Amino acid sequence: MKELFSAFGSAVFFPLVSLVLPGLTATSSWFILLMGSADFREMVKQNHTETAFVLMLISIFVGIVIDDLGMRIESLWLDRQRDTRTKGLHFEEWWAYLCKPFEIEPSGRRHLRHLVTRLKFELGVPIAFVFTVPGIWFNGAIRYWPAFLMTAGAVCLSSYLLIEASATHDALGALRHELLKEIGGKDFSLKKGVRAVNS
Repeated sequence: MKELFSAFGSAVFFPLVSLVLPGLTATSSWFILLMGSADFREMVKQNHTETAFVLMLISIFVGIVIDDLGMRIESLWLDRQRDTRTKGLHFEEWWAYLCKPFEIEPSGRRHLRHLVTRLKFELGVPIAFVFTVPGIWFNGAIRYWPAFLMTAGAVCLSSYLLIEASATHDALGALRHELLKEIGGKDFSLKKGVRAVNS
């Protein structure tokens, strides 16, 4: 029963963190902006369940788009940086990891899935802020200084999350490296002078 609950928790928690939360963040200010319209408020008032369902679908859709953009940032920025630091070993280890069958799943694989979810969140939220900040400024009910402070907070949090995303990406690379040791008779040890970043 504990294993079933754990699997259900992971199956719900990972999409919630990586897709739904960034999607809700991106759409929240626009929903609040639309609530300024009397007609829209009346429609929401008369259709609570339908509004919640449509809002969730929109959030998931936007979250998937944000996830795609996050993967683009990962491949164009983080992967290339790590591949340069490891002198071409990063992509080699990545493809070797994808091809490696595990007879018994090591505990490192579970930790790796948690790190992937964290990376998706750390890349997704800054992108979500890019979508949601204009909605704050277009909302006439929000005065200049609160809008400025919210924008500044979004910029600071985005900067922090992008720094953390870089560290998480390095931790993922180091973990894949450890899981691949001695695969196929070839030692995938990091080249001299390259330091693995641990989580």
